[in-house]
Amino acid sequence: MRIIIRKARLEDLGAINDLTDAMHQYLAGLYGLKLSKEELEEEHYDEDDLEQTYVAEDVERGVIGYMSFSKGRDEWAGLHFELEHLVVHENYRGLSVARKLFEILLKRARRERVNITTGTLARNRGALRFYRKLGFKPLSVGLLLDLQKRTLDR
Repeated sequence: MRIIIRKARLEDLGAINDLTDAMHQYLAGLYGLKLSKEELEEEHYDEDDLEQTYVAEDVERGVIGYMSFSKGRDEWAGLHFELEHLVVHENYRGLSVARKLFEILLKRARRERVNITTGTLARNRGALRFYRKLGFKPLSVGLLLDLQKRTLDR
């Protein structure tokens, strides 16, 4: 298996959106939710979203993961890159694919002397462990008053 990390191209959109759907379905499942096709499509990438997106490509299988980010500034994190998505196909997890994708952003952040922020859902324990191993520390907590009764109390 040979994995290449490269800038995303227009022809990668289908694979990126398939991975995005799988990620959102997994995260929704952590809360007992089922997302509609429309809700999933709202999260799909288009050509404009590829500027700050990198893919991991298995030369035999094609795109197996991606990372996207944007640049921001706020009073807590200062100037930073917001790591928006870091997704790897389930068959390729544990093979350092996510770490290789993240290293692209880390090198750029060090070069530009900015911080990196990210977030995930509280029940996404695997992602939380991964981010802690990379050196991330909690900064804020998101809270939900679930008036629509979308989440299950477990």
